[in-house]
Amino acid sequence: MLRRILIVSASAGAGHVRAAQALEKAFAVRHPTIETRHVDILDFTHRAFRKAYARGYLLLANRLPALWGYAYAQFDRRKVDAKKAKVISVFDRIEYRAFRREVEAFAPDAILGTHFLPAAILDPERGGDGFGVPLSLVVTDFDVHSQWIHRTVSRYFVGSDEVAFRLAARGIAADRIEVTGIPIDPVFAEHADRDRIRTRLGLRDGVFTALVMSGGLGMKGIAATVAEVLKLPPPLEVLAVCGRNREAEAAVRALAPADGVRLHAFGFVDAIQDLMVAADVAVTKSGGLSVSECLALRLPMIVWSPIPGQEERNADTLLEAGAALKAVDLDSLRYKIAKLRAEPAHLARIRNAAAAIARPDAAFAIADSVAAR
Repeated sequence: MLRRILIVSASAGAGHVRAAQALEKAFAVRHPTIETRHVDILDFTHRAFRKAYARGYLLLANRLPALWGYAYAQFDRRKVDAKKAKVISVFDRIEYRAFRREVEAFAPDAILGTHFLPAAILDPERGGDGFGVPLSLVVTDFDVHSQWIHRTVSRYFVGSDEVAFRLAARGIAADRIEVTGIPIDPVFAEHADRDRIRTRLGLRDGVFTALVMSGGLGMKGIAATVAEVLKLPPPLEVLAVCGRNREAEAAVRALAPADGVRLHAFGFVDAIQDLMVAADVAVTKSGGLSVSECLALRLPMIVWSPIPGQEERNADTLLEAGAALKAVDLDSLRYKIAKLRAEPAHLARIRNAAAAIARPDAAFAIADSVAAR
């Protein structure tokens, strides 16, 4: 019987941490006798390394997306030669020694990672300790990169049948792969009173509402995106979420909408589900957690400027399922919002498609599966 589970995330983007938090809540609800501890593996590294790792991703993804996409594709299939692998292994043992001490002190019966790093660091085949306990990985995108592939991982929890197929094609036994969906906060599976939420937010009855989301860390260019949405004819409600980017929030608040168009600007929002419930369409990046949350609430999406690599592949999944549209530039974005507003039947089809592939109970499914072993 499991007594302690260590949940390990990495703050390289917000999604891995949010997935871990969702799992923590799911265990608390379904398996309260199991003690869980959630740690960010980067918290146990040197401050300079932690900043370089987290900010390096954001720098490439937001400012040099083409370079990030190239690197993502190049390292997906390329094998590291033995000499480089040995150097990386030695570096990892030094840089992550505090993390290994944390694992040893907590003495978990199982480890559950929402990022590939814990598997890489603890992999016995790469010189890791392993600690003799099963380690499972939760893939947080509708894609799987070679960095996630480790033969010593006991189980993989993935978001779709296609990801499961691709994992199996890369040598992972099918009985070690479970299609559960991407874990999101259990609150997204709860019923919400849309009319009450819209009233509390000050939104007019029956007025089309567009939600523009930048992600938890703020998206470069959100002010320009919101400005384009504000060009749509009235009546219109626009909800703009700027995340932790205060400069972007100030720029959005400085925008002057036309008569009959209302702008509601937000910084970081804890209860983002309320804004999603209130909206008719979401303009969003295609991070795995964000799109899974929208799917759970049957919220039609217009995917805007996905980052090459995992975000593009998430967008492909949504488009193939009919659960989203994609805007290639600002003109395209405004056109597609206008089209959905003018075609309620089209909007309804997207909602139904979203519901068909949504897995709002993914966190519970993963918790139940881990607890049963």
